Amino acid sequence: MNTTSNNHTKSADDYKALDQLYLPHWLAERICTVNYDLVEHILQLLPSNNGFSSIYGVDRESINHLHHNASSLRSLLGTPVLMLSPTLTSVEDWRCFVDDTPTTLAVDVLRNSMPPTRDGLTRLTIQHHNRQYLDIVQAVANMSVLAVPLLGMPPELVRYLGNLPSGKLRRALERIRDLPLFQWRFRSQAFWFEFTAHDLNVEQVAHHIMATTPFRAGDLPHSATWTDLRLGRETHETYAAALMAHGGRASTAATLFRLPQSKTRQMYQTIHGKRSPCGNLPNSLQWFVDKPGHRLHSTLFIWLFSAALEMNANTPQALIAACDLYSNLFKKGALLTADRACGLTRWMGAGTRLSIAPCRECQTHYIVSNNESKIEMHHSFICPACTGSLVPRVRGAGRNRRRNANAAGK
Repeated sequence: MNTTSNNHTKSADDYKALDQLYLPHWLAERICTVNYDLVEHILQLLPSNNGFSSIYGVDRESINHLHHNASSLRSLLGTPVLMLSPTLTSVEDWRCFVDDTPTTLAVDVLRNSMPPTRDGLTRLTIQHHNRQYLDIVQAVANMSVLAVPLLGMPPELVRYLGNLPSGKLRRALERIRDLPLFQWRFRSQAFWFEFTAHDLNVEQVAHHIMATTPFRAGDLPHSATWTDLRLGRETHETYAAALMAHGGRASTAATLFRLPQSKTRQMYQTIHGKRSPCGNLPNSLQWFVDKPGHRLHSTLFIWLFSAALEMNANTPQALIAACDLYSNLFKKGALLTADRACGLTRWMGAGTRLSIAPCRECQTHYIVSNNESKIEMHHSFICPACTGSLVPRVRGAGRNRRRNANAAGK
């Protein structure tokens, strides 16, 4: 692809649309549709048979809260991330059905948890929604290097389910029968407190997505090399165009992809129809931890970047994929520019002036400062969500209730 051709009909989205590095609009909408369908299935099933509460991970009283805060529900289920997690989380669990091998303990526990009386209609609706769930899992697993955060699954399970042939998957579903394959993702009392106390905002949703995905930012690689990549000039130009389509400056793209600035400036003009901004690039380490929102946005980005590296993306692929999903999550509320995000990935990989530590209360990993401007003690760090800093200022009593909810949810 010649990124500097005179094809003026291409939009910025066309330059972003690289295989597995871009979440297509139709797939994002499909994820949201599945969110609503599967949650509606749980809403309808629990009142008729409360025995499913332990399987779906939510009781009748909690699920009724969904009816009382439509705004929070839209913020949650309208996010292009699957809001259900698998009931069976290991590859060995799934091999029982795929290869018809002896069942694992997790499968036996799930089967023994099923209510003893189930009518034919209940069985059919569970089977239908199981197929719907696995369809979206396979679609996302095969179309995005960020399938792990999108699906809330361990990387090895994403790889396994994504590579299953359709014939094997169909036979596995026949053996699974009416065992529910998904459950409500958000289990903590803290989540339900936030959901019912006020309207959830996108920062809170992002925190809970990180908190409920089975890996933490500090457990993954957050640095990778640029210099050893031998991608060829055409590939460099393609990646440079994608980065600039996400808002990166021509000078940033020229530096990262070793292209002449005259070339990247021309490409930027073609993509955006205007000149690339000039001036100094953002270089403040303190910015990433200066405000609660900055810390949340920066942490989410490095978490996405690391997740892509874990799925064998190279450095520019991980950067572009993280830019894409970050912009999908925050849309007009994004605080982190592509240029600042590039600097963040380099600073995280170059030393220890920024590091990652778990929150003392919820254990979710966040970026913390470890430099001459500010040193934060890892053992006493409390994340923005647990301090109530991601929502408008609340009364002291409300904050105490939030702390109590965190303690109850541990």
